Amino acid sequence: MGIKAALYVHLPFCRAKCPYCDFYSLPFSDLEKIPVKEFLEALKKEITLWQPRLKNHKFVTFYAGGGTPSLLPPSFFEELFSFLKANLYFIPEEATIEVNPEGLTFENLLGYRRVFNRISIGAQSFTKKGLKALGRRHLVSDIEKAVTLARKAGFSNLSLDMIYAWPGENLEDLEEELKLLVSFEPQHVSCYELTPEPETPLWELIQKNKIKLLPEEKIIKFFWFIHEFLEGKGFKHYEISNYARPGYQCKHNLFYWEAKPYLGLGPGAASFLEGKRFKNEENLKKYLEALGQGQFPPREIETLDAEARFREAVILGLRVLKGISLPEFKKHFGFDVLTYYGKTLKSLLAEGFLILENDRLRLSRKGILLSNFVFRELV
Repeated sequence: MGIKAALYVHLPFCRAKCPYCDFYSLPFSDLEKIPVKEFLEALKKEITLWQPRLKNHKFVTFYAGGGTPSLLPPSFFEELFSFLKANLYFIPEEATIEVNPEGLTFENLLGYRRVFNRISIGAQSFTKKGLKALGRRHLVSDIEKAVTLARKAGFSNLSLDMIYAWPGENLEDLEEELKLLVSFEPQHVSCYELTPEPETPLWELIQKNKIKLLPEEKIIKFFWFIHEFLEGKGFKHYEISNYARPGYQCKHNLFYWEAKPYLGLGPGAASFLEGKRFKNEENLKKYLEALGQGQFPPREIETLDAEARFREAVILGLRVLKGISLPEFKKHFGFDVLTYYGKTLKSLLAEGFLILENDRLRLSRKGILLSNFVFRELV
């Protein structure tokens, strides 16, 4: 049967860097300068180098992230998929492409649909005010056009990304955003709190007091407003930042949250295979050079022992709101969660951060909001 695994490809090309983004990406104002052919050949070489270690793995999900994968033509992905099918046990039940709303054409979307069966549109905001605050280049009308064209191209599994708690946002803005979001009838929604990451333009503006983030009590109010609104519209809040209609949870991301194997290709991509974590250096030039010489790109390799894998799986598993099954964890990892965490867990339960019922451990409402604190306690 093979060990089920997920496959991620990082495509680090974008038109311009967003002020809040800390993902590895390189802006190309001239799209003609993106090294499409060279990058494809490098990916093929990386797959070939990995191939001997992947004979027991069956890849059932695929995710193209970035950057902006939709800057690359459909032919790029068609050739990549053909190569994957010829060289790995690659039969994706779910294949996702991330796209930005601006610059999409119906012709390209039709091409993407030949390869992908799920599309994730990086809308981020559904108001002019929000898009401006986030430094986004597209308009609300671009989002509407992107959704319409994606549906017309045959995408019946569509996800929308939204960022909330941007500077100046109020509850009326948030409600307006959510009403427009659900009017597009997505199958899946990801809602992320605006979080300033070090060394991003957003971080620098905050350090210089040029913009102010919203107070914590307002952010908490927004979080639960989103929860009530989307649950009221038939979405299930299944992970801290993610909502889905029944049957439309992101299968690919569940591989991460359930600590299952995944292979990451491309500069900056991470892999988790056979108890080892691999992380490619975030450097396109070195990536292309190394693979051009038939070698793996510069990367960090970390071997996790059974205990480290167990601890990581607990934290990742608690991100999913149904929580973790204690008997399954004992069977799979050989550690009893309650015994292992002892007093720490008793304290988190007593203080109402976690709930234990029917042999499952999960975050409470309080724990969801303070999940980073809970995870730090369990690391």
